[in-house]
Amino acid sequence: MKPANYGPFYAAGLYPKLAEVFRSHGYALAVHGSLANDFDLIAVPWVENASDPQAVADECNAKFAANFSKTDPCKKPHGRIAYKLNLSFADCSLDVSFTPREIR
Repeated sequence: MKPANYGPFYAAGLYPKLAEVFRSHGYALAVHGSLANDFDLIAVPWVENASDPQAVADECNAKFAANFSKTDPCKKPHGRIAYKLNLSFADCSLDVSFTPREIR
């Protein structure tokens, strides 16, 4: 058995603030996964002009003293892209998967 960590605690405390950032960029934010190793999130574009995912990552860096990868995000099945967000405290990290935007 792995030792207990603070992941679920930080996840619960951060979600409302994270959701606010993502909504301001036109994304709905949903939690998935066990919270055992990291905080898995899915960002779904919800408005016609949702921001580029990198813009969301940049704002999270600024607001949460975090470190989203500035390199290419990890490509996932069905056109998703994922960023790893390492918080500057504790053992909590966020794994944010963006579903594709429809660009018109």
